[in-house]
Amino acid sequence: MVSRVFCNVTLCVLLVSACGQEDQVLAPVDPPTTVSLSELFGNQLLRADGSTVGIDAIQNKAIIAIYFGAGWCSHCADFTPILVSAYDSIQAAGKSFEVVHVSFDDSSADMLAYMIDSAMPWLAAPHGGSAAGALVQRYGVQGIPMLVVIDGDANTLTLNGRGDIVTNGAAAYDGWLALSGG
Repeated sequence: MVSRVFCNVTLCVLLVSACGQEDQVLAPVDPPTTVSLSELFGNQLLRADGSTVGIDAIQNKAIIAIYFGAGWCSHCADFTPILVSAYDSIQAAGKSFEVVHVSFDDSSADMLAYMIDSAMPWLAAPHGGSAAGALVQRYGVQGIPMLVVIDGDANTLTLNGRGDIVTNGAAAYDGWLALSGG
């Protein structure tokens, strides 16, 4: 049984056998207050090479997927290539889409290594930062991999993006866009 602890200043979540837990199909629920993307992610995101970009890198995206995962998780290792393939297809089609990785790895170095080893072309929230902890809490993450999908206004479209990608591949984007009213 694998146990991992993801801690930061504001939140400590114990994940017991979280790797591979089946996504629960839950109705999207947003807290009553609206938030901006910078309130969700902070003002800086990371690339796999460790460089930073501003939140404006995702500000005009119609659909944003938040990928909760870790390099130590075998189910993440199975899902990540599927997500990379769908991401590449969506990007090649010129659709307005981005993924932000929220890592449950043990360190920032482990997170970046996982991103590089898995050829993740997307961005990541800083490892262990308050934004990452708040995202875990906001979306009730209890197992990984988990893919939450939001629109560009930070409205939750689905908590089961992983199932959508596994079932529909890149075509999942069109369903998410329809949910957003786009």
